[in-house]
Amino acid sequence: MVLSTPRATIDLASAREALAKSLGERARVSTLHDMVVVDVDAARLVEVATVVRDDPATRCDLYSVNAGVDTGTELRSVTFVRGIETHVFVMLRTPCDSGEPHVPSLTSVWDGANWCERETYDMFGIVFDGHPDLRRIFLEESFPGHPMRKSFLPPRSDARGG
Repeated sequence: MVLSTPRATIDLASAREALAKSLGERARVSTLHDMVVVDVDAARLVEVATVVRDDPATRCDLYSVNAGVDTGTELRSVTFVRGIETHVFVMLRTPCDSGEPHVPSLTSVWDGANWCERETYDMFGIVFDGHPDLRRIFLEESFPGHPMRKSFLPPRSDARGG
């Protein structure tokens, strides 16, 4: 008895090569595990994301999640998308200035980016320029700082005896 449908196999190398050809010099394309990885500067993020969504090799129509990454020396916005019919997973990685982290919003490319970008803004302080409603989603607007940043120091609380 089969309880689930086997995961479709894809030719990852072909998907990477086709996307790299479509993107040209606009981004660096590689693979990691079972994903195509696209490293792109913020200035070209929306343009590159649109190609990832529309290119026949990927057709990434499902926005999965956005995450902030703070390595201690670099801050990044990382977006994961998937092609429902192509079964291709793509990771879009965009470096940010740690002092003034800004990247363009991808809500014009995928509606599903809305709340994910708000969460990344709330937790990491990455500002998504052009977002239709960029405000905190979990914490109060008055909360000091962004708790997933390595530089974050929790506020003092007398309730904890601190």
